[in-house]
Amino acid sequence: MENATANNWRVEIVEKGPIGTICYYEDSKVASFEWEFGGGNAIAIIHGGSAPEWSEKYPWAADRRLEILERVGNEAIRQKAKTSTATLDEKSGIILLRSQI
Repeated sequence: MENATANNWRVEIVEKGPIGTICYYEDSKVASFEWEFGGGNAIAIIHGGSAPEWSEKYPWAADRRLEILERVGNEAIRQKAKTSTATLDEKSGIILLRSQI
């Protein structure tokens, strides 16, 4: 069953040169990640964090880590990289945005 707050979320991407932050907001809670531009066909690398890191930093969302990381990857594509695809490494929580071109 989907969490009651699942429809009340948003993603904000902040650029600071070749790096930045991504904030996932859900009601009054926030999870924050770092990202950096990639090289080659890698457009960007988003550092989402491992499961143990999530349990410590975001206990309110620990059981939905993969769901939230998928949302972040999809929103990064929608907002900043429409011609890319996202690949999520479930263990490390790294999201790799790659060019489709």
